[in-house]
Amino acid sequence: MTRMNVLLRSRALVASTGLLLGSCHAPDRRADASTTDSAATQADSAPPTPGAGVAAGAPPKVERACTRDDDCAVARVEVAGAYMCCAGCGTTPGTRRWHADLQRTCAAHPPSACPPLACPEGPTRAVCRDGLCEATATGPDGQPMRVPVEQRCLPAMVCDAWAGCALMTGNAQDGWFVAEGEGEQVPRGELATVKNVCTVGDRCEAARVLPSGVLCPPWSTPPRIEAPPYTCALEGGKCRSRSAPPPPGTHAP
Repeated sequence: MTRMNVLLRSRALVASTGLLLGSCHAPDRRADASTTDSAATQADSAPPTPGAGVAAGAPPKVERACTRDDDCAVARVEVAGAYMCCAGCGTTPGTRRWHADLQRTCAAHPPSACPPLACPEGPTRAVCRDGLCEATATGPDGQPMRVPVEQRCLPAMVCDAWAGCALMTGNAQDGWFVAEGEGEQVPRGELATVKNVCTVGDRCEAARVLPSGVLCPPWSTPPRIEAPPYTCALEGGKCRSRSAPPPPGTHAP
C-alpha cells in the first residue's frame, strides 16, 4: 500500500508540474489573437463617432494588380475604418473594378458622420507601375497634375430606353457614378458611361447606366435612338427633367 501511495503521489506531482509548465510556456494563441483583434478594432474605431457604413458591412478589399494606366483609379474617400466612405485627405489607388465596388458600397451605406477636413489632398493621377496601380501628383510631362472629380446633370439611359435624369460624379480616369437618379431605375452608386448615345439626329450626350441584375435585350444592329423628349438641369442641388423646348421654326402648343 505504501509503495502504491508513493506511486500515486508521484503521478499527481508530475501531472500538476506539467500543468504549471503548460500554463507558463504554452499560452492560448486564440486568446492572444482575440486580444490583438480587439485592440486593432479599438484603434480603427477611434475617434468615437464612426460612420454608418462601417457597421453595415466590410469594405471591398483594395485591388492593385494592373497591366496599363487605364486599369487604375484613385479613391478620394476613406476606404476602411471608422470613417469609411467619408471624404479623406489621403488618396488610395486601386483598380477601376475595385473602385466601382467601393462606390456601390458607399452608396448603399453612406456615412452618418464625417470629420472636417483641413489638410492637403493626396495625389490623384492613376498610373500602373510594375504591375501595380499607384497614385502620382505629376503628369506625363513631369509637371504637377491634379485630376478633379466633376459633377454633371445628364439624361440617363438604361439599356436603350431613357430613364429620366441623373446627377453624375467622377471623371474619365476613375469612371462616372450615379450620385442621384431621378427614379428607381437609376440607383445610386452605379457605374455609367458618359458618351453620345443617339444613333439618329443630333449628337446627345447621356449617362448610360446598367444597374446590377438588369439584362438588356440583344440586338444585331444599333437601335434607333433619338434625343430624349426632355432636358436635365440642376434645381436646388437636384438633377431634374424638364420638357424639351420645341425645335427651331415650330411653336409650342
